[in-house]
Amino acid sequence: MSLFGDNLQFYRKRGEMTQEQLAEKLEVSRQTVSKWEAGVSYAEMEKLLQLCDLFSCDMDTLLRKDASLMAVEDNQGHREHMRNFRRGITAGVVTLVSSCAVYELLDGFRVNAAITESLFWVVIVIGILILIAQGMQDDLYKKKHPVIQDFYSDEERELFERTFPMRITTAVGLILVGMFLFGMNGERLPLWGRMTEDFYYGLFLVCVAAAVGIFVYSGMKKDEYDVEKYNKSNASDPESVKKNNRISVWCGCIMIVATIIFLVMGLVFLMWDICWIAFVIGGMLCGIATLILKQEK
Repeated sequence: MSLFGDNLQFYRKRGEMTQEQLAEKLEVSRQTVSKWEAGVSYAEMEKLLQLCDLFSCDMDTLLRKDASLMAVEDNQGHREHMRNFRRGITAGVVTLVSSCAVYELLDGFRVNAAITESLFWVVIVIGILILIAQGMQDDLYKKKHPVIQDFYSDEERELFERTFPMRITTAVGLILVGMFLFGMNGERLPLWGRMTEDFYYGLFLVCVAAAVGIFVYSGMKKDEYDVEKYNKSNASDPESVKKNNRISVWCGCIMIVATIIFLVMGLVFLMWDICWIAFVIGGMLCGIATLILKQEK
């Protein structure tokens, strides 16, 4: 068989289609598909374009390359990218949340205010830079791979679905532990030396940061298996692009307002102990705005 015939057979079998089913989609006879796979004849340009759209591949791969080897490389590359992206985003989010924990922990030990605030901002900047870097890398990857084949097996999905509830339960448990520490603080829990009750607020935020990390990592892992969602999100549909731009604008405005509120509360009213809540509320509002805009028809 020719490379075209081998590749056509590979894509057809991977898509779990018979020759009759493929022929029906292309509006040709089963014998025609059989001749293509046997290398007896070649498809016309119109049918080649249809095959590329159907199997989410380019014509060069379909006609001149070994599709099976290319698929293995693409699968490994996609897994590696999604794993690194998931870890990076989780690290960035956890770092941002941990900035508040760092502030409260240091304040709980009565560390110099200038040092405490400096470290607080350093951690925030690190978290933002991590998220920016990961976002840029993800954009580059999606431009090169706007569409991928669904190569995840049912066994992989079932294994993740079995562990997913336990991960969410662990995250919720961490939040409950943090709430316990927050509620007990220094009144019922011991304080040593110069320690203040703010130390236990910091421990509460450490638990929250860990829980948020689990939520983010698990949620992104779940999204990784939704290949259809990935392909749709990268589609060049003008309406989808417009909707995504609106989401970005709204979320950007919300977080800018949250930052202004944070700075005003901290610098003007010296409410550093609670002003971090502005970012939490801002994140929740971003989530609400995203859900509302995505549901618009």
